Amino acid sequence: MIRRFFTENFSLKALSLFLAFIIWVLVVNVSKPEISDSRTVTLEVLNQNAFDSDAKTWVADRTSVTVSYNVRTDMRSSISSSDFRAYISLSDYSITGSVPVYYEVLNGKESIIDNIQIRPSVVKITLENIQKKKFDIKYATTGDPKSGYRVVNVASSPESVYITGKESEIGRISAVGIEIDVTGISSNQEGIAQLVYYDANGNKLTNLQGVTSNEDNIDYSVTVHKEKNINLLSSVTGTPAAGYQYESTTVSPDSVALSSLPGVIDSMTVFQLPEININEARDSVSVTYDLSQILPAGVELAKDQDPQINVLVRIEKLPDIKDNHGNPAPAPSPGQANPDNPTPSLPESETLPHQTEASSEHSESESVDSSEPSSNVTESGREVHDGETKPEENDSSGETEQSPVETVEETSHN
Repeated sequence: MIRRFFTENFSLKALSLFLAFIIWVLVVNVSKPEISDSRTVTLEVLNQNAFDSDAKTWVADRTSVTVSYNVRTDMRSSISSSDFRAYISLSDYSITGSVPVYYEVLNGKESIIDNIQIRPSVVKITLENIQKKKFDIKYATTGDPKSGYRVVNVASSPESVYITGKESEIGRISAVGIEIDVTGISSNQEGIAQLVYYDANGNKLTNLQGVTSNEDNIDYSVTVHKEKNINLLSSVTGTPAAGYQYESTTVSPDSVALSSLPGVIDSMTVFQLPEININEARDSVSVTYDLSQILPAGVELAKDQDPQINVLVRIEKLPDIKDNHGNPAPAPSPGQANPDNPTPSLPESETLPHQTEASSEHSESESVDSSEPSSNVTESGREVHDGETKPEENDSSGETEQSPVETVEETSHN
């Protein structure tokens, strides 16, 4: 029975099977057709140290390739870039500078795709000399410290780094440094920062290729000072020349803004400038200080503070002693009475010979008037010394009455 089923009308049954297969193929191709698709795959580079012995580095003209393939629509979503591997080997480098691209299909997907192609099929390799250059690490701060505080120093460890790469890339680097956020800080700070590259205009370089540093993480410490206004004081030493006296001292400006560690600046209220020597001075003395050169260790000028301090010491001449007529008063002579130690008045009989002898020994130019430092006798018999005003009495005719002493002197001269 079964045998008859397969043998009877065999040609008809075979034709039916063939027609069914054709119909199935048609149905599959219509409902699930095969299409062309592609994926971008990162290019791997093998034997990267192939040129180290020649002190050269390399650059590929691309970092990825495109893999194209055929796949049925119902399997398209199951294919991804990770199902392919594309790579080159620098050991294939030739004088033309081109190396072939190889590929592999991964994860068993080779059974559902076919007609695989790589574009491009070769990669251009460019060789360049390797340069190693030393750079000092600079720093830049962002933000502002707490009000009344400022950043005075940033120290890094290490202080310099060596940058290695191809000459064209190293040539783009003008400086390297670190950036530190100091927003709101009021005390010293430590931390770790990443190395940053800058061009000649101070712009960050973020697209350097094949550049390496012997240190990427940089330790840093920030020193913060507190600012405070401090009064300035000045003093003098010595004595001016005879006939001169010290008058006053003027400091300009009389206060400055200084900065130091909080524990140091908090204890400061005034700063004493160096003493000024006015010994034997006859003129005012002017001194200019550079405050930055005389501040104690650990204390600095605040930002934008002018370091120049001017000190003026005024020296003035003592006024001359003058008589009632504005003429310089002569020093007392031995024969004249000393106002500080007056000689007792003598009777007229004893005074006349003394005055007569004095008039014969001295010239007529030494006649006594109210401006001389000698003592005069009023009509009441009281002596009038230097600094006292002799009373004057006018008679009815308007003439000034002479004292007995003046009468005696006129008699002696006559």
